[in-house]
Amino acid sequence: MAIEQVKTIGYNASVPDHLLLDAGAIYKNVTYAEATGIFSGEALGATQGGNEFSYSQEIRPIPIDGVKGRVKGLQVVDSEEAVLTVNLLEQTAANLKLAIAGSTLTSDTNYDVITPKGKIEATDYLDNIAYVGRVSGSSKPVVIILENALSIEGLNLKPEDKKEAVLPIKFAAHIGPDEATTGVLPVKIYFPKATV
Repeated sequence: MAIEQVKTIGYNASVPDHLLLDAGAIYKNVTYAEATGIFSGEALGATQGGNEFSYSQEIRPIPIDGVKGRVKGLQVVDSEEAVLTVNLLEQTAANLKLAIAGSTLTSDTNYDVITPKGKIEATDYLDNIAYVGRVSGSSKPVVIILENALSIEGLNLKPEDKKEAVLPIKFAAHIGPDEATTGVLPVKIYFPKATV
């Protein structure tokens, strides 16, 4: 953004092109082809009540004797967490399995059967989970990807009369072997470049 004289309101002519609109969609195992700018993935289904992404950091200031405040350059990130909470309206056996980390999905003649294993294995993690939304001034989507995603709160269904049951799943990104040495949480936010 260009440097301008300060005003008492933040509105300007570009505001209508920078609005994050609607609830977006949720995909798993998303891939991105940089050459074409195209994302591909498997949709989890319809949602209701919106979706929520949060990225939190625990930042610890390193105190210095005699200094009465935070010192620039002496802030340490002790921990980070990225969470994508989705509210799935579309109920499938595969989605119920995703909600219960460390579960199996088998089938008999009549039913799909979800069974907890009591442990979480490497194969239980999704490659990634992604929020795909839109910005008012772009034809390209905003895509937030959490790698090594796993449900962290289990299954909680609340069916009610005259309402559709919504399945909330809270997915968190997990540091994998490639990030273990750097300690960097594997999260990417693809935000479309502004058109000129």
